[in-house]
Amino acid sequence: MAYIGQGIKQGTFKVLDTSGNTYNGSNTTFSLGTQVGAAAQLLVSHDGVIQLPGTDYTLASGGASITFSTAPASGASIFITEISGAVGGTVTPSDNSVGITQLNVSDGSSGQALTTNGSGTLSFASVGLAGIDDQSSSNDDQLTITDTAVVINEDSDDVDFRVESNGNANMLVVNGGGDRVGIGSDPDLGAGLHIKTSDTGVSSVGSGMDELVLENGSANCGLSILTANDGVARIAFGDDGDSAAGGMDYFHDGNHFRVVTAGSERVRIDGSGDFLLAKTSADAGSNGGEIRNNGMAVFTRSGDNPLILNRNTDDGRLVDFKGQNTTEGEISVSGSTVSYNSFAGSHWSRLADNSQPTILRGTVMESIATMCDWYKVKFTKDEEERTEEIALPDGKSVGDAIKYTFQGVEYDGVIEKQNNERLPMCKISDTEDSKAVYGVFMTWDNQPDDGVNDMYVTALGAFVVRIHKDETVAIGDLLSSKGDGTAKKQADDILRASTIAKVTSTEKTHEYADGSYCVPCTLHCG
Repeated sequence: MAYIGQGIKQGTFKVLDTSGNTYNGSNTTFSLGTQVGAAAQLLVSHDGVIQLPGTDYTLASGGASITFSTAPASGASIFITEISGAVGGTVTPSDNSVGITQLNVSDGSSGQALTTNGSGTLSFASVGLAGIDDQSSSNDDQLTITDTAVVINEDSDDVDFRVESNGNANMLVVNGGGDRVGIGSDPDLGAGLHIKTSDTGVSSVGSGMDELVLENGSANCGLSILTANDGVARIAFGDDGDSAAGGMDYFHDGNHFRVVTAGSERVRIDGSGDFLLAKTSADAGSNGGEIRNNGMAVFTRSGDNPLILNRNTDDGRLVDFKGQNTTEGEISVSGSTVSYNSFAGSHWSRLADNSQPTILRGTVMESIATMCDWYKVKFTKDEEERTEEIALPDGKSVGDAIKYTFQGVEYDGVIEKQNNERLPMCKISDTEDSKAVYGVFMTWDNQPDDGVNDMYVTALGAFVVRIHKDETVAIGDLLSSKGDGTAKKQADDILRASTIAKVTSTEKTHEYADGSYCVPCTLHCG
């Protein structure tokens, strides 16, 4: 039929099922039963009156509901028709609502991807990614991914693998042509792992020590091994016969370092800084060597010499003895003769009351019948027995158990008496021409923390003797006790039991407030 006016818009009309909605005069939003792209796609009749889109109603819930500007009255007659095609806008599907059926394409095989042919047609097909090998055929792809492995450069081509960081283009590099792995830089040293911070200029390293190379040409370079507070940091050296034949270990529990050879500990540096050779603790009673942190060296051996000193091509000094950095004596060898130069032979002794009064150097001393007594404590450290000199605690005797602190650790110990069958106690000589003269006072043995006041009494060799203020001596005179700690000229020139020394010089080396003085002598009372 002919008509005048604009042409009829064609499309598809769909009556929406809204029977589930309830119109009660208060509700304004109602479900459409489907999703609509735009309000203009709906033809809405309210009690026979056509509603204006955007004014009388709008869409809600992404197009799944309609909202009226005025709530329909109870019992209202609502008729809604969806117009699609040329009428209306774009429909946005809800999440997860589009599948194979909606796309109108056939499902492909497992593992295939959805592709386009470039003309708008979608289909499923196998997709090849450049450089990735799906192992469907032999090729030169550089990345192979299987169910069990991810392999880079499976064909062993001269191709590098590189990982960049924020500030380093070569944070991790696998040099395909050089068979090296680098961290921090392209590896150019060694046959294994090369960790480089900056270049030192070194062109090569030894073939037997190139599996791991650390390099820093601009600063220090090092390796850190970190453990728990009670852990052990280890470097092991092994072979096909023993996986840990040698090694270096640091024990954080106890803070000591050890070196192992042939499966056994040979060297230890303990927590106090003592260097121990063939022993695990500082103990003069156990075989091995020690260089203690206080500068003392101890070497102990059973059945043979603990120390050998050898001048290999000529005669001369073997040992120098220094005081305040000045040589005071020496031991030398000449042919088959060993000389003890600037020799003075002294003994340990002690006053009967274990006191330490001021005694002038060169004072004449007499022995008494009481022997010196020294004590030690025996305890177990690191599963080894050791002993340390101690003073006898008040109220304690030999065999008693005591608590003893060694290097900051308390141990259970037992008191023992040291062997002494030759060193008596002494006193300042108080008998004129005494035959009990023992020597002359040299100095106190101020060994710290041993609890006893030992002295050195010199009886042989060259030393000084304190002479009474009223005595005048000459070179060659023999000396005996004056009876007050000083010496006098002996009445004759016969070497007697009471003889102390022979004067070798009249130069006064010391002069004291009481008028007494010291002269050099050779001692003959030891």
